[in-house]
Amino acid sequence: MVKENQFNYPVKVFTSLEGCKTEGEITSKQLPGKGFEYTRLMKNNTRNVSCSLTEKFIPSKEGIHCEIEIRGSGAPWTTAIKTNINYAATKSSRFWTAWSDTRRKEVIASNKEFYECNLSFEENWSDPLQPQAFRDDTLYYGASYFKYNNTLVGYIPFQRNLFCIPIVSILEEKKDAGMSIVLNPDDDILDMTMQVHSDGNISFNRIFNRISNKNVLRFSFDIITHEADWRGGLRYMTNKYPEYFYPANPKADTMAGTAAYSAGQDVDFDIAKMKKMAFKVNWMASFDFPYMGMFIPPVDEKTKWIRFGGGTTSIARMQQYAKKMKDMGFHVLNYFNVTEFGTKMKYPLTSNNIPNDSVVWKDANAFFYYHLKDAILPVPDRAISPNGRNYKGVWFSWEGAIATDPGEPVYKEFLLDQAKKHIQYFPASDGVCIDRMDWLRMYNEDRDDGISWYYDRPARSLISSWKGLMKDFCPLMHENDKVIFVNNHTKRIDLLKNIDGIFDEFTYGGSPLNLTAFLCIERPALGWTQDTVSIKREGTDNFFQKYLYMGVYPMAPFPGNDHSLLPDEWVDKQYLDYGPLLSAMRGRKWVLEPHCLEVVKKLAKANLFKVPGGYVVPVVFGGKAEKVTIYIRNISQLENVVCKAIYPGSEVTAILKAKFNDGSLQIQVPLVRGCAMVKIENVK
Repeated sequence: MVKENQFNYPVKVFTSLEGCKTEGEITSKQLPGKGFEYTRLMKNNTRNVSCSLTEKFIPSKEGIHCEIEIRGSGAPWTTAIKTNINYAATKSSRFWTAWSDTRRKEVIASNKEFYECNLSFEENWSDPLQPQAFRDDTLYYGASYFKYNNTLVGYIPFQRNLFCIPIVSILEEKKDAGMSIVLNPDDDILDMTMQVHSDGNISFNRIFNRISNKNVLRFSFDIITHEADWRGGLRYMTNKYPEYFYPANPKADTMAGTAAYSAGQDVDFDIAKMKKMAFKVNWMASFDFPYMGMFIPPVDEKTKWIRFGGGTTSIARMQQYAKKMKDMGFHVLNYFNVTEFGTKMKYPLTSNNIPNDSVVWKDANAFFYYHLKDAILPVPDRAISPNGRNYKGVWFSWEGAIATDPGEPVYKEFLLDQAKKHIQYFPASDGVCIDRMDWLRMYNEDRDDGISWYYDRPARSLISSWKGLMKDFCPLMHENDKVIFVNNHTKRIDLLKNIDGIFDEFTYGGSPLNLTAFLCIERPALGWTQDTVSIKREGTDNFFQKYLYMGVYPMAPFPGNDHSLLPDEWVDKQYLDYGPLLSAMRGRKWVLEPHCLEVVKKLAKANLFKVPGGYVVPVVFGGKAEKVTIYIRNISQLENVVCKAIYPGSEVTAILKAKFNDGSLQIQVPLVRGCAMVKIENVK
């Protein structure tokens, strides 16, 4: 039971195993200090399996630290491992998590509608910072998990029932009381759902973890109390697990800005104009390599090869481009991918009768056959295709690439060698952006990671494969002053340990935008704009203001952008209008202090970010209001500051009326187009 003076509702938090019941007596003992340990035998009589479950509850400075240990007996098996929160919710009770969307009944859009931008602003996006009344709901951690009869190959996180950080907060506004349950991102969570019920009960359900007599499962979480503010639990989690939230290489913050995905090495553009649009980085579109996976061939710096996108290039040419961009004040991220290989691949595999010598790399099929064939991610024999038939062989992807498992030792070694080549040959490049993390939902049923039990058999989760690769990949890159960005279709915080930023391919959809923002409260978030349709359909102000509110940068119109926004007179003007506001939030970090921001009468929405030299407050969606009043609270050193406003479509910075009284900074903010970017400077 949890009962605190600040949060004075009794709450029962406990572990259960789906389908299992306690058998016999529960043993308990007091731990050093004031903690307690409880051990019980859990048995499923239908399946005739059992395990020992131990729970520890240890008082901490912030609340209660909880540890779970599960020891199986006999053959391996699995079931959902549930952390249950039983809470007596009332009509005024609210809950919050880092979700993709706050709506459920209004789920009417298909992935196709999202992808083609056929949604109005109201259909596309909802404000994820608004706690909600309890309801019956199921949310998925990062992605809908892989199922044989609904594989969702090519997964895109447009779903409105996702959450990206393992946290849930219960809030009682009338008493200014809140409580959060925060799961440990270091744990081996393979797949997970969160179930919420209208009566106040919540459960985190860990799926596909192996229970056996050969391994011990360990999980932990914290129960903390705080103010009735969604920021409370998130503040605790970022402080406790900084390696999952902050960029490992701080220079990533200098790369925050509008971005491009362009392969145009010979493209000319207006440098001054792009800087006015807050442009900062080009993720080199995936066309330089000879084929997917062979990002830097085994050749000398001057040897040319045929680019996947046509024409020729070389190591020297790619380095020259990165240096040219750096000299202009911009950054380059090179394309990287750890889950796909080849172009126009054949299956069954063939050597193409090319001998295993120095030229084999020129043929993707031959190179894979001779060197990497163990890295195939096989299709499970029980997987059903959309036409109702069993799949055969391997998963094919874009342009005939095949899906691969980065946990396979030979492939991991190859990927690390590619990273070393990047470090050696591209000193002017700032690092890499890793694409196609949608495959991490999969399980390799031909391998065994020792912790997965996918329904009734051992497997290697590609979540495990990714984490194993990143343990070596991240230090290698960071020790050489490189950054790592990711295009993380699978939206989970535990996949971002020591990752420096996100370049998300789908933020024109409201759900990916919200999830990316939460995963980047301390790191730069770069988003995607498919074309002018998505801007015009939502309306220019709606489009840009939701990005400002969530602290994410939309993609810039840039020459050579691949399947994304291209320049034209109309769209260039929109970016020039909002460019100064976007530039103002470069290096932003979310402020999570209690009740740190208020918009009087809720006439607009606003968020508070810390930036070098002070703070910025995007005040957005003001509608017809000509002026709003905002309060900044619980922030130190605001007694002597200068407050300014930047407006869309204006080069004039306005000085705002502000006064500091009793710990609060009150600012009068006139609005233009329902918007203002408030800058709070000279903080001393």
